[in-house]
Amino acid sequence: MSSDDARDDARNRTSTGTDPVDIGLPAEPVRAAHGASIVEHIRAALDTRTRALLAHDPGTRSGSDPEDLHRMRVSVRRMRAVLKAGRSWLERDWCRALRAELGWLGRGLGPVRDLDVQLAGLREEREELDEAERVPADRLVDELAERRESARTELLEMMRAERYRRLLWSLGEAVHSGPPIASDPPAESDALYELVRDGVRTVERAVGRLGDPPTDERLHALRIEVKRLRYCAELAVPVFDGVVGEVLAAAEKLQDVLGVHQDAVVTEEWLWWLTHGDENGSEPAPVRDPEAVFVAGRLAERARARRVRQREAWWPAWRKLRRLEL
Repeated sequence: MSSDDARDDARNRTSTGTDPVDIGLPAEPVRAAHGASIVEHIRAALDTRTRALLAHDPGTRSGSDPEDLHRMRVSVRRMRAVLKAGRSWLERDWCRALRAELGWLGRGLGPVRDLDVQLAGLREEREELDEAERVPADRLVDELAERRESARTELLEMMRAERYRRLLWSLGEAVHSGPPIASDPPAESDALYELVRDGVRTVERAVGRLGDPPTDERLHALRIEVKRLRYCAELAVPVFDGVVGEVLAAAEKLQDVLGVHQDAVVTEEWLWWLTHGDENGSEPAPVRDPEAVFVAGRLAERARARRVRQREAWWPAWRKLRRLEL
């Protein structure tokens, strides 16, 4: 169990939100033993992530700590990745439906989390500006904070909906009774290992499609594939020692590099929108005073510099992953 999962377990015991038992989860966390079936490993992963989701539900609702929403979003993404990786062993319609509902929740969590990241970055950059530039920078921050509150209002409406409650019950049932198994599942011999190997090959194909130089969009698509590989490796690490753990560590490093790159890209996009409006002219710029526009330009230059640095760092990180023999 990772340190984050251990903290989530402790938090569940003191949470004022939905109790795990209330949605059908076993009183004690589910663990998959070495040699257990693929479906049992999926069940254990769903149990861990569902408990994490519940642990961070109250904090996400209160908004007291952005990390709660982040951990909740990570739980949703990992469950979707696990279900996708193990879909050949699961009942197809059930798997597709549960992934779709998790995707619905993820689409509510995503905009708030993305704006949390942007706000944290801008507030940090603000502290490095000259004193005279901080008030104009505050106008940029305030505008993003307003957008974040709007997205958060929509998220809270989702979390109050019966659809969210039904999703929690579906997860609880999947853990309690076990996920429905496919009528004709493939053989399980070294199946988890093969999933990780296939994930590395998928990342390699994505690298091959990048072009020279790669566009920001394709680097972002590569990051998504690396993230899927990482979650797949996490599913396999409890079974395989050695190289699978090395794959996980290398994938995490590559994902981090590409993540910083994407954050810088998005920062530039937000600063452009704040001071220039929508590209098609349908929405005017919310911030127009010259001082704020000037400061936005300076912040955009810094974001561009971070983006350039990460473009130089992702290839060595990929080569480290590629060198691992699976």
